[in-house]
Amino acid sequence: MISNVPSYEDFEKVTKECLIQAFELVFQIYSSYKEYDDENRYEEVPLNEVWEHNKVTLKMSLILLHQGIEAYMKGVIVKNSPYLLLEQKRSDWPTLPDSINKDFNTMFTIAGENLLHTFCAVSSDIIELETIQFIEDIRQTRNKAIHGTSPILSDPSNIIHDILKAYTYFFGKDQWFNDIKTWVQSNPLFGYYDWNFESIQSYKYLDFLDSTIGIKQLKKFVNFNIIGRRYFCPTCLHEVKSKDGNLYSKWAFLHPNKPFSTIVYCINCNFDNEIERSDCNKKNCQGNVIDMDGICLTCGQTQ
Repeated sequence: MISNVPSYEDFEKVTKECLIQAFELVFQIYSSYKEYDDENRYEEVPLNEVWEHNKVTLKMSLILLHQGIEAYMKGVIVKNSPYLLLEQKRSDWPTLPDSINKDFNTMFTIAGENLLHTFCAVSSDIIELETIQFIEDIRQTRNKAIHGTSPILSDPSNIIHDILKAYTYFFGKDQWFNDIKTWVQSNPLFGYYDWNFESIQSYKYLDFLDSTIGIKQLKKFVNFNIIGRRYFCPTCLHEVKSKDGNLYSKWAFLHPNKPFSTIVYCINCNFDNEIERSDCNKKNCQGNVIDMDGICLTCGQTQ
């Protein structure tokens, strides 16, 4: 008999783990660079030089992206039958009464074009040609990264975009961000310092994406309309200031985006906050969105 036959949930877990780690590898390079709070350092060591130095890490991210895509396709196939994944001839399967048990994971499974064709054959949805081309492009780029010697990666924007594209296609908009936050919070050390403060640190992922792929690309992967004026989030601002820190990131938006709205919604912490509409009294600030503690959410200054 064949033992330890995998389920869709098994492959879904692997898919998310691969895609999150692919994202995290690139994010950590950027995060380490931003730890140098020195404008002179940024001028002397441009970020593009750091990406160039970390091409091997970008390659690993690409490999994980490819593995995540393959795991997702296998999961879809398993919904129909896990035995469709097996490469061996049916006559070689240990399924007869006198057969010796064999673990599913020790048997050869399909990959590459065979996997793609099987995935398309069993998918319950009509798969667009654009999606097939995307999957095939990732496979070919991954093969070049592994087997070739010429450099193909020195800019993270394409791979970050592809990770988010894959995650959104597989699981829907916003899920990539929700799952990254869940993964971070599953760390046994998370919350050891301060749960609320650590929870809102996810804005750093949004800053990273704003810097690498830009807000216009990012909006394709979130449900909320983020094209519009951005404000400080009162909740995030409070948590950072409680630790004597400074927040420079703005991920709160008027909800709805109307001139007389009295609510701002933060896509980072997922909180609505009530605000007042009055002109900021600070020179050169034209903001008119003030939180209930009297802080201008445009410039961050107390009224």
